[in-house]
Amino acid sequence: MSDIKYPDIEFLETDTETIISSMIALYEEMQRAAGRDNYKVRPGSPERVFISWMAAIIVQQRTLINETAKMNVPRYAAKSENEDYLDSLAEIFKDTARLPASPASAIFRFHISEPQQQSTIIPAGTRISFDGVIIFATSEVLEIRAGETSGEVEAVCTQPGTVGNGLVAGQVKEVVDLFDHYQKAENITTTSGGAEKEDNASYYERMRDSMESFSTAGPINGYIYWTKTVSPAVLDVAVTSPEACYVDVRVILRDGQEATEAVLKEIEEALNASDIRPLTDIVTVSAPETVDFSVDATFWIAQPNRESAAAIEREVRAAVDNFIVWQTSKMGRDINPSYLTKLMMDAGAKRVEVRQPTFQSVADIAVGKLESKSVLNGGLEDV
Repeated sequence: MSDIKYPDIEFLETDTETIISSMIALYEEMQRAAGRDNYKVRPGSPERVFISWMAAIIVQQRTLINETAKMNVPRYAAKSENEDYLDSLAEIFKDTARLPASPASAIFRFHISEPQQQSTIIPAGTRISFDGVIIFATSEVLEIRAGETSGEVEAVCTQPGTVGNGLVAGQVKEVVDLFDHYQKAENITTTSGGAEKEDNASYYERMRDSMESFSTAGPINGYIYWTKTVSPAVLDVAVTSPEACYVDVRVILRDGQEATEAVLKEIEEALNASDIRPLTDIVTVSAPETVDFSVDATFWIAQPNRESAAAIEREVRAAVDNFIVWQTSKMGRDINPSYLTKLMMDAGAKRVEVRQPTFQSVADIAVGKLESKSVLNGGLEDV
């Protein structure tokens, strides 16, 4: 997206004093036209009180008009709590619709009690529950071939959004729809990929990126746009070309989720569509490489701040968590201990000692990955 900074705009004047001055001048001119050459609107006069009252109403109306008019400008509509304003501007951005919530998914392994002489068919839509509320359903028919006792298939959460994320292997195992020769079924990968409906900030950014899609996915930003269009769970995309005709796409999901094979396959299929991929491009999609780092730091609080020491400690620890999110949410972002120090100091620490991480350069197709975290309160310290 462009880094151009656009000026703030006001369609109508809303300064009260300016409006009052204009109304007084107009009223005095009307009186002179009526033959009262020396007429003046004096402070405290009934005319001045009336003009001030009217000016207040005019300011309110003009403010409302300004805000309404701004909703026709995407950057202002993106800040509105009413999503309809930004949604209505989609028609000027190649009909780029807001992405709905997407469900989590995982790979499930189904077991039968013993090998059979013919294939065992487990229908698409077979449901497996985590707790009776969070339920996954298989996305396609699974065939367990003759002589085999298990098979694997993707299952998708029946509820869209993040509700189905983060269930580790073996947690989803209550079979709702029994199948022939049933023994058991369970997820063998962590459930991930679920995301809430696209928020205004992400939608606005993708709207602007949509301009790159007019030449299919040839430009880097074109590949980024089409990748983000697959799912609102996509947080960051890196596109490189290691050699002629080869396009390497790396993807990070929101909330620290790892992109599953199913998600990566869905993105790869979208980018390889005949009306998106340039004919000569060979496109691959994968998770980024990772650069491991740890956080090991101690902070001290100034003695004069002892009364608010507990609140400062909470803020400092929250700053560390914010650093970890910042460090792990974008590819190509160097591991930067100086930024960690800044965040902790800005949160109220008097002094900070950061032992880990140390500075590490991160490649464009790599992202930081947290190994461990240790944050110690060194106590109060004299100024």
